[in-house]
Amino acid sequence: MDEVRRLHDPGVGDWLQPRLVEWRAAGARGVPVGAVVPTGYEAVVRVLHPPGDGRTWAQVAAASGCLIHPLAQWCCIAADFRGDGRHSDIDPDEGSVPASTLGAVLDHCPGEGRLYQAVWDGFGSWTEGRHELGELVRGRGRDYLVFETPRAPVTRWPGMQPHWPQSANLVWPPDRAWCIATEIDWDSTLVAGSAAMCRALLGDARLEAFEVHYDDDLSWCGDTLNPRPGWLTGCP
Repeated sequence: MDEVRRLHDPGVGDWLQPRLVEWRAAGARGVPVGAVVPTGYEAVVRVLHPPGDGRTWAQVAAASGCLIHPLAQWCCIAADFRGDGRHSDIDPDEGSVPASTLGAVLDHCPGEGRLYQAVWDGFGSWTEGRHELGELVRGRGRDYLVFETPRAPVTRWPGMQPHWPQSANLVWPPDRAWCIATEIDWDSTLVAGSAAMCRALLGDARLEAFEVHYDDDLSWCGDTLNPRPGWLTGCP
């Protein structure tokens, strides 16, 4: 019942790519929310991955004299972050949402039964299907192996070597009523669904979350309210 099963028919994910916008659509700055989580839902919430030292993003921002806001970027609020690597005991995880955080999100996602969870094909190596592109789910600039799973956070994937705690990068139910997306280069997770579901996420004290919009820029350059570190170049 609790089996995590690799699916070799990527058809369950065919709906994803047509509902994702281009990474840099005409007139858009940076990487828009809609390039990572499918469009067409009533609302989208950005859930920040918790820092490794137990503080919140808001506390880190306050200590640096910065503002916490929906598009805040860790590189702009964390004074000691240099952009050349993550320290798990200080910085939030990148490309993987902690199981406790994902579990809190799933508490507000309607429905019962099993889920589809997809993992980026570039993590580690895969013992089966890694190079058979017909077996991969296509995203916007990313390809994923897809699994059928229990309705729970999963951090270990059949065929992935070496093993380390890695969340799915996409999670959705068979009826596609909502979708959770964790971009491999981001330290936050996007949750798209009904307005009621997103309000519940925003009100959950376990989560540090903000409502965002499909055309919002969530690249490092998207934080225009805080000073940018000197090493961050190329922003408009």
